[in-house]
Amino acid sequence: MIERHRQDRALVVRRGGFSSANARRGTAGLALVAGAALLCMGGCGPNFANYITEERSGNLQFQFINNTSARAAFSFGTYDKLDRDPPGTVQIQQLRVEAHTSSAPATVLCRREASVGTADFVQRVIVTNADAVVGFDADAFDDVIHFSTSPPDSDTAALPTAGTALGVEKRLGVDFTCGDRLIFTLQEDPDAPGGFRVDFSVIPDLEDDSQ
Repeated sequence: MIERHRQDRALVVRRGGFSSANARRGTAGLALVAGAALLCMGGCGPNFANYITEERSGNLQFQFINNTSARAAFSFGTYDKLDRDPPGTVQIQQLRVEAHTSSAPATVLCRREASVGTADFVQRVIVTNADAVVGFDADAFDDVIHFSTSPPDSDTAALPTAGTALGVEKRLGVDFTCGDRLIFTLQEDPDAPGGFRVDFSVIPDLEDDSQ
């Protein structure tokens, strides 16, 4: 995964398209409209207005329940897909969750996208250099979720020796609001691509509901 990570970074850099000159063009409002138009090219559902207008403030919590017999390794976090030119910052965290265990809630800034191992999330991490930090787990950085049955101290502890699950991305105003706790439950599923799947649920922000 380390070599693949380097190749992905080089590919994004060669493609370019995020120049300082482009960043200076137009206003923030026009950039938002343009980004929304791009997202709508394939059609927008009835909740798209909520996605655009829902307030972004405070934090989100991510929690993972691993109901499988394999260790799960992945990267997750939040970003704004509409912040394209220049690409906006990304909040990234990484986890290895042992079989039949749950993670403690992890707090990240609330943004429009909440992602676990998706291609768009991986690209945003690379183009913003969010992976250039000490302790970055390259083996847990992919556009899928890894499942491994290798020993925890082995070189393949975070590699997909047992299979993978498709990544998941949820949207502000559609799937969650700021302050919510997002629950991702990892399940073995022989009918799913890679042999595993991710179920999603939300615990609403209780403080917001009481106001």
